[in-house]
Amino acid sequence: FVGAFVVEATLVGLGMALVLNERFPGRPLMRSLLLIPWSLSRIVVGLLWIGLLDFEFGALNGLLHRAGLIDSYLAFFKDGFTSLNVLVAVYMWNQAPFATLLFLAGMQSIGEDLYAAAEVDGAGYWQRFAHVTLPALRPILFLVLVLCTVNAFLMLDLIYILTMGGPGYDTTTISWLGFQTTFKFFKFGPGTAILYTLTALCLLMTLVYHRLVLSGFEAEA
Repeated sequence: FVGAFVVEATLVGLGMALVLNERFPGRPLMRSLLLIPWSLSRIVVGLLWIGLLDFEFGALNGLLHRAGLIDSYLAFFKDGFTSLNVLVAVYMWNQAPFATLLFLAGMQSIGEDLYAAAEVDGAGYWQRFAHVTLPALRPILFLVLVLCTVNAFLMLDLIYILTMGGPGYDTTTISWLGFQTTFKFFKFGPGTAILYTLTALCLLMTLVYHRLVLSGFEAEA
């Protein structure tokens, strides 16, 4: 869950930031609409997506069936693999706008003279992205990776609303296991140990990101 969420939220956030960094009609409106998923409470987000994806009364099943795209309603939360991917997608929809805002702020701080110099040297759009934009965004990328990882490790509310850790244990994350152990079975010692493990994992991943993303940047600085 953590790996899939971090990759999806980072890539989607970066992609949306690249789009919103360009000049086009309606860009201020798009930036405003971008904040709506992120501003919603995750309880509200969970209830919203239940209304869309529920097997019996979900709006998505109704629309697909009326359009003739499916013969019978789809059970999005019946299969463990599908449930996990839906959970990742819903959380990504909620959190990717924040990553977009961070990336967009980083892009707008890059001097236009750097892009102009690269263009004079014959660099195309993707070459400018790879050799100008990405190197300048490394501190922002590090921050996004750390925040996404911590948020993913600690996420509880969407699991509670959408899957309750099921079907079976297929969407039981470490945070949900710690929550259940502590507050459902009242095993405070093991529950605390599980949640301390999350702290260690977050610290470990932060060190890994620092080594992969920032080590060369700090040497250059």
